[in-house]
Amino acid sequence: MTNTKIEFSAAKKKIAVLWFIFVGCIFVLMFIQTMTGKYEDKDTEAWGWLFPSVIPTLSLILSVFLFDIQSEDSKVFNIDRFYFRLVFFLSIFYLSVILLILLIQPLLNDQPLISLMKNSSIYLGPFQGVISGAMGLFFIKKK
Repeated sequence: MTNTKIEFSAAKKKIAVLWFIFVGCIFVLMFIQTMTGKYEDKDTEAWGWLFPSVIPTLSLILSVFLFDIQSEDSKVFNIDRFYFRLVFFLSIFYLSVILLILLIQPLLNDQPLISLMKNSSIYLGPFQGVISGAMGLFFIKKK
């Protein structure tokens, strides 16, 4: 029988690493696109699209780690691997969609990237709510 549990602190670290690496790559890509003039004179709009999509979740992750550092409760416990996998794969999907938006523009018949970013709010907004809820439930889960 497979192990259906995972150590909670290890699961949190894996999700944090996923988010920070993914967002770091997205940040570098947008930085390069900004430096090469991809957004023309709309750099502020482009970065304004990215930050609300990732900063709340990164802030949640950092806040939880700060709380963990300050907490005197050092009990180690396991959680159901299902919760970890749910948040992990939702995160991969959500972050991949953001990355795809930045990469797919050349295939879309000259649609400006800023327009593509603005239009993505139709589906990214609700999905961000889902991922934020899942992340919140996961990161504050107690034994």
